[in-house]
Amino acid sequence: MSSQLNFWPGEEGDGLRWSVSRDRRLTDCLRKYYLFHYGSRGGHNADAPPKVRELYVLKTLQSRHMWVGTVVHNMIELALGAFKRGEEVPVDSLVERGTRVMRAQYAESLQGVYRERPMRALGLWEHEYREDISREQWRERRDHMETCIRNFFKLPLLEEIRAAPTWRWLAVESLGQFEVDGAKIVVRHDFALRQEDDQVLMIDWKTGIPRPESEMLQLSVYGIFAQRKWGLGHDHLRGRAVYLGTGETGDFIVRQGDLERTTEAIRHSVRRMRELAADTDTPEIVNFPKTADKSQCSRCAFRRPCGRL
Repeated sequence: MSSQLNFWPGEEGDGLRWSVSRDRRLTDCLRKYYLFHYGSRGGHNADAPPKVRELYVLKTLQSRHMWVGTVVHNMIELALGAFKRGEEVPVDSLVERGTRVMRAQYAESLQGVYRERPMRALGLWEHEYREDISREQWRERRDHMETCIRNFFKLPLLEEIRAAPTWRWLAVESLGQFEVDGAKIVVRHDFALRQEDDQVLMIDWKTGIPRPESEMLQLSVYGIFAQRKWGLGHDHLRGRAVYLGTGETGDFIVRQGDLERTTEAIRHSVRRMRELAADTDTPEIVNFPKTADKSQCSRCAFRRPCGRL
């Protein structure tokens, strides 16, 4: 992702970086959390031990559903970048580009290129674990990418974005952070727009099904960032999840109480992460038991080292 409009300064913390996705791993399965954040540490180095390297390769994998979301976000970022420069982007050309990207990435995943270059080449769970995915199921993913991009171009919201002067564009796939109890809270805004009534609209592009509770959490984290970095009151914040698979939207009112509850939830999560780390860079794996909910294992990249194939 680009660093455009990434103008906010960093802050000092104690090294712990919290994000919604990291918190989700903590909640889903402590063993997955350990393997992702500790067991795979240093696996990008050429001299990494084989077990560490293997865990690192696995942590970089995506599912075919996550993959589509990544491609769609990248295509939207390209389109918005062009619009910012005053250029036109035909939707057909963007769909064609997305298709070329997916074909190339599918091939490198199928060939296992990611095992040699995990930081650069795409790897898919379905190929790593030789899942029986039909040609029609793969085609459906490509078609879903096209549907999402075409629905993006049909959004009335896009007309508002393009009509607004670009100084009102506060964030475009931009990485930022703020601090809670010494931990760096990492956020990546899909898009944020200061509207004509001086309200700030925080937007999340979604390629999957609606998950209102998860989306409210994400938008509340964005809201805390907006309060601390942009100096905005809660009464100037609006959230919107855009479901590109259908073109529908979900609006969220971000209240002060939501921001306070989310801040406290972050504090609780940070405390739990620190307790598990036990003030060491190499905590004991026995303190991170496997989840009892084995239904989650089919959606986990670490099912082989966990013995839950």
